[in-house]
Amino acid sequence: MFKQFFRKDIVFCLALGANANNATEWSKFIDREMRGDRSHAEIMMTIETPNWSRTLEIESDVEGKKQALSTINSPAKEKGIRTLRIENNMWNYFPKLKRKVAVSSSMLLASWMGSDFTNEDILKASSMAEDYEHKFVPNQKIEGTEYRVIENTAKSEAKVMWPKIVTYASPVDCLPRQYRYYDKQEKLKRVLYLDDVKTFDGHKLPTKWVMQPEDNAKKKTTIIYKNMKFNSSFKPNHFSQKNLTDY
Repeated sequence: MFKQFFRKDIVFCLALGANANNATEWSKFIDREMRGDRSHAEIMMTIETPNWSRTLEIESDVEGKKQALSTINSPAKEKGIRTLRIENNMWNYFPKLKRKVAVSSSMLLASWMGSDFTNEDILKASSMAEDYEHKFVPNQKIEGTEYRVIENTAKSEAKVMWPKIVTYASPVDCLPRQYRYYDKQEKLKRVLYLDDVKTFDGHKLPTKWVMQPEDNAKKKTTIIYKNMKFNSSFKPNHFSQKNLTDY
């Protein structure tokens, strides 16, 4: 009986091997695969609402868990707007106004540039593997596909915005296909759908991310990763307030 269960589980997610029964190892694997140590991404973000839509071209640089910098390259109206995170401190810079604005911790859940992604999302301010406790809950089947489901509960000392996030992971590559975000009242607030997995520098990454707020089916934001480079090299002052404004 043990051998049958073990083989079934290994088939369920070969990439994790002997760690296939450990929810924490799944979360660590996802973090390593999708974040890496350092990355440079070229992103297209499309924001859709009942009244308008627009598309932004963005470059995003991330180093470790504490430094991130995003730059809008188009359209012309927003070109040059940058967002910087150094540990728990964040700033936005608006070149046309020549103005740098600090982003308070209370603003982490605020919309980034009118999208359905928050400041925390864009700057990768939290790590699922490090900031949450993980446990498996029963598998769920969605549109004929069975997913391994991990319930992630925020650690008491973690400074995160979402008390609970539920991961729906693919049996094929162990990567997430959905994240479901819950507030303190255990109410589902939004769902992030992930699809179109591609390989960059040996890392597999879902390249299409669709954030759907639960309270408005006519509003959504889609991110497309056009290119991704892992283990990128950054200058020593790349993640600095001086570089934020001197770009």
